[in-house]
Amino acid sequence: MPASIWKKVNIKAYLFLLPTIALIMTFSYYPALSAFYYSFTNWDGFLTAKYIGFKNFEIIFTSEEFRQAFLNLFWFSAFNVLTSLTVPLLVALLIYKVKHLKLQNMYRLLFVFPMVVPGMVTILLWQFILNPDVGLINSFLAAIGIPDEKLPLWLASMRMALPSLLLVGFPWVSGVYVLIFLAGFQSIPGSLREAAIVDGANGKILFFRIELPLIMSQIKLIMILTMISVIQTFSLQLVLTNGGPANKTTVPGYIMYREAVINSQLGYACAIGVVLFIMIFLLTIINNKFLKSSTEFER
Repeated sequence: MPASIWKKVNIKAYLFLLPTIALIMTFSYYPALSAFYYSFTNWDGFLTAKYIGFKNFEIIFTSEEFRQAFLNLFWFSAFNVLTSLTVPLLVALLIYKVKHLKLQNMYRLLFVFPMVVPGMVTILLWQFILNPDVGLINSFLAAIGIPDEKLPLWLASMRMALPSLLLVGFPWVSGVYVLIFLAGFQSIPGSLREAAIVDGANGKILFFRIELPLIMSQIKLIMILTMISVIQTFSLQLVLTNGGPANKTTVPGYIMYREAVINSQLGYACAIGVVLFIMIFLLTIINNKFLKSSTEFER
């Protein structure tokens, strides 16, 4: 590198970055790259790993349990993407339409405040709500005259277990997603709306032709964040159902946890992690390639 360029480089800044880079490489990139290697082995976490080729991946793609897990993952993903792109968007739009600044801030705080509640507390609360014996829902149904033998078992029912997990989190208002959508609406210049109104645009046209295309970047971000979260998360299954009954709620992430922590099949678990990584990578590419704004706005 020429000496003139070295003079322009702030060496101290790079030195300050070195500890952070070292930590990221050690605790993020190294484990991720190791997972690719161990996915081709029968490693149990203790003994020397033995190379077994694509056997772990063959088990994944031929297992009936995995077919059911990927089907469940599809339903979880579809439902969560739908609710993440509709309910928070509607809430953000309603908050944005409030013109009084203090009132708008109050509504924003109202929807963001639940973020301080730990996710595990929410799951345990829903475990109580869905309890077939003393839960709030069945207690209400019994109070209005439904016989005990007709009360749903919710999480213990083959038919109701998956819908019960989808119900968790109702009314599905994510404070983070509300803030993202609200920031998108607030970034749209008022002159665009004023020009559209002068041209005779009503509220429906204004939303679908002006506002929605200009927040497409926020929609793309929330869509991919939701898909990543659904693919990686298995806390609902772990706490509420253990993947049951009869694998009706299991997902690949839960199987990966079970094989790694309970069965000590870390090579197999790494193979599952690699498959999930490839899924997320491909979904991100598809999301960025095909979900594009019809109106490009330069800030």
